[in-house]
Amino acid sequence: MAVIEDGNKVIAGSQSGALYTWDWNQWDASRKWLGHPNSIDALCKLDEQVVCTGGSDGLLRMISVQPYKFEGILGDHGEDFPIEAVEMDHHQTYLASCGHDLQLKFWNVQFLFEQDTTAEATSPPPPLKRKQKPELFATPSFTTHTMNRFDPNDENLDGILANNKKWAAQVMKEDPEFLHNIAQKQSPKILWIGCSDSRVPANVVLALPPGEVFVHRNIANVVSHSDLNCLSVLQYAVEVLKVEHIIVCGHYNCGGVTAAQGHEQFGLIDNWLRNIKDVYRLHQTELESHQDATARLRRLIELNAINSAENVCHSTIVQNAWANGQKLTVHAWAFDIEDGVAKRLEWTASNGKKLQSIYVTKKD
Repeated sequence: MAVIEDGNKVIAGSQSGALYTWDWNQWDASRKWLGHPNSIDALCKLDEQVVCTGGSDGLLRMISVQPYKFEGILGDHGEDFPIEAVEMDHHQTYLASCGHDLQLKFWNVQFLFEQDTTAEATSPPPPLKRKQKPELFATPSFTTHTMNRFDPNDENLDGILANNKKWAAQVMKEDPEFLHNIAQKQSPKILWIGCSDSRVPANVVLALPPGEVFVHRNIANVVSHSDLNCLSVLQYAVEVLKVEHIIVCGHYNCGGVTAAQGHEQFGLIDNWLRNIKDVYRLHQTELESHQDATARLRRLIELNAINSAENVCHSTIVQNAWANGQKLTVHAWAFDIEDGVAKRLEWTASNGKKLQSIYVTKKD
């Protein structure tokens, strides 16, 4: 719980992920916000309009109160370590947090505050900066307009190149250093393994700008031990970029999984779809218990994503990273195109404990 707006408002979190606010002395009328994705286990005030929440997923989130808006991630204890307590120091320099990992961590948040060297020590605390990435990197709305901007009559793609120039000019105008900075190096924390489907672009789904996500995509987000393309991406992401999260994301209404579920021949891709048929075979009893064809397909899509996530963990690349103490969590997700929402499947791994013994390997 925290008191904000000069003592006029009380804000509290809940296990449902909702944030509740009350005006002082009006305790019978609360307002509720459902934008937080996880249980809120800790909460502290950053300024009169902004709070930091500690979630059951180990993340520290910065949230504006009026209107409610997620501003960004301030820290991460890891998905397996819910936050127990969070507090800001009096100098507004460090945010301290403690999680189930039993570690007290300090996060430098001085950059959030405007610095004014002429202000007297008795002045009220400065307002928080809310510096956002250029709006051009924000997730576009899924409307007919945004999905049909390409003109089929533009055979030389002149319109596309013109749009690119406008985009670059706008980015430079809104944040002159952004493109220069990301041109120097990349340091993404996420590897996304997803489907090639044009409706599931990683950066749009995650609402993240360039430089934040390393991406590999193929038909039906399959991870196979014989696919050198995928394994090369995996090795570079883990060993060179040192990503901390690998998300294998399937999506409902996947044409590849739909094709694999049937008996029609399609040509060369039949060899690729056999990986998904193997998933069907391994879970045939469960899948065929679904009388509804749509429910059966949705479950196969989920099982295929989980199977690919397991195959990521079966690789020596990931096993060696864990053996070396590298922080790395593998996630299985599914994305629903109809509502634009991605969800966690009931599978995640941040060590080799879930591996069947036959897949466990050791480096000499």
